[in-house]
Amino acid sequence: MISYNIHVAISYMIYEYTNLFCATTLCQVKAKEQELKHKLRPANAFLKAKDLNLPAVVPREELHQFLIGLYGEYVIPSCLHSYMQVLRAPSLYRGPDRPVVSDARMRGVWTRLRDRLSSLDSSSTMVEVTSAYATHFIDMYVDKHTGKHMTGERVRILLLTLPFLLRDLIAPEVCST
Repeated sequence: MISYNIHVAISYMIYEYTNLFCATTLCQVKAKEQELKHKLRPANAFLKAKDLNLPAVVPREELHQFLIGLYGEYVIPSCLHSYMQVLRAPSLYRGPDRPVVSDARMRGVWTRLRDRLSSLDSSSTMVEVTSAYATHFIDMYVDKHTGKHMTGERVRILLLTLPFLLRDLIAPEVCST
């Protein structure tokens, strides 16, 4: 076991080395900035604003990144992939290339999801979804068209409604197997 004094000495050496490294790096950056005659790492004037409440000024951007980035790019595709995995499980094959749930029946699952999505109206769910939006959703996530994108507001509608729309979605296919 290391004695307390040795531990303090090692901690102090690490502290001094870190300070020396940071000071050296800052000196090198400053020297390079003088040589190039412009700032390599300019100070962010936004953060120097008096009485800045950072969380209050950037929530929309963070929310936008969450909605489109995390939910739109990872959660929705992984949910749809989970349904594909259940319906294409190895135990649900009649032969090496003959799944119980054929491609036509799989397409029926996604058509049913599209129809459920387009049937949302403002009187029952407080959001209204057009059939064009529902088709756009299927094109983007099921058919995987690369040129298609969704806005944060459209992904928000999916965030609110998709858990309810996915409920019992594959019940006919699972019950028939």
